[in-house]
Amino acid sequence: MNNSEYWRKRVEELEKAQMLNEAKYIELLKVEYDKALKSIKKETNSWLARFSINNQISLKESKKWLNASELKELQWDVEEYIKYGKENGIDLIWKKELENASAKVHISRLEALQLQIQNEIEKLSFKENKTTQEFILDTYSDTYYKLAYEIQKGHNVAFHIAALDTDTLKKIISKPWTSDNFTFSDRIWKNKKSLIDTLQKDLTQSIIKGEGPDKVIENISKQFNVSKNRASTLVMSESAFFGSVARKKCFKDLWVKEYENVATLDSHTSEICREIDGTVFEMSDYKEGETAPPFHVRCRTTTAPHFKDEFEFGERAARNTGGKTYYIPSNIKYKEWQKKYVS
Repeated sequence: MNNSEYWRKRVEELEKAQMLNEAKYIELLKVEYDKALKSIKKETNSWLARFSINNQISLKESKKWLNASELKELQWDVEEYIKYGKENGIDLIWKKELENASAKVHISRLEALQLQIQNEIEKLSFKENKTTQEFILDTYSDTYYKLAYEIQKGHNVAFHIAALDTDTLKKIISKPWTSDNFTFSDRIWKNKKSLIDTLQKDLTQSIIKGEGPDKVIENISKQFNVSKNRASTLVMSESAFFGSVARKKCFKDLWVKEYENVATLDSHTSEICREIDGTVFEMSDYKEGETAPPFHVRCRTTTAPHFKDEFEFGERAARNTGGKTYYIPSNIKYKEWQKKYVS
């Protein structure tokens, strides 16, 4: 195995492990979407039963105000929503809407249902934003440390590297990187708003048409699937981009001069990734989306360090660390390396 093949193999294995982590997170995210949908279905069925006649939704019945008992029940629910929001974080605009709803003496059945649907989506969106941020931070740090470990282990030369600062990483991932200037949080908010607006519009149209509750539930499920797929694509895009950013930082911190693009070559590989596979660039030319991945949505191309001389890294490391480098065995374990050389 030559030098290039060795590094290609190492980064391919790292990429496979990261893609597995990504798939696991996406599955967890889908579970949260399914939980929210289940809750919305239950609330919708309960409320539609109150203004359906002969299994058809009645516009007249949907506009009736809640009676005293129903209004009191809704106000209790709203108070719980506000309490949950204070404990877990809440959109300030939504908080104000809840407070206004709690103070109302007249609320229609339709408004009550829309309120409860929106609250479930607001909760889902908050949780999605929080866990996605955690996933991106983990992706960045995991990519950086494990790549540094592989480079040092591969040359049997180690030296201390500075631990990544969480606050700095949060600032990095909070900066927009796409042409539309949207961050991942912006996209989650946009997805949330789109889902709420669509569901409320569909619900109103269904009532005007006098459709049955089953049809309403079916429409809600379809829109949730659209939103769930958007969430999955977002995770893959952010993971690919910030994984690439982490590799660039790692290469620079370890004085790598050149890098090689490594595509996952199978029947799903895009034409652009087939063409760029194996291309070598100077680190000064490393630009995500142009000379380094991701090159497109769901891109699986990664980057590997490229060394012209097998002694290049060791000599440069010794020179740049004032000679404070250490010989390490090629079979050193990741946790042992991390404990000893990351500070």
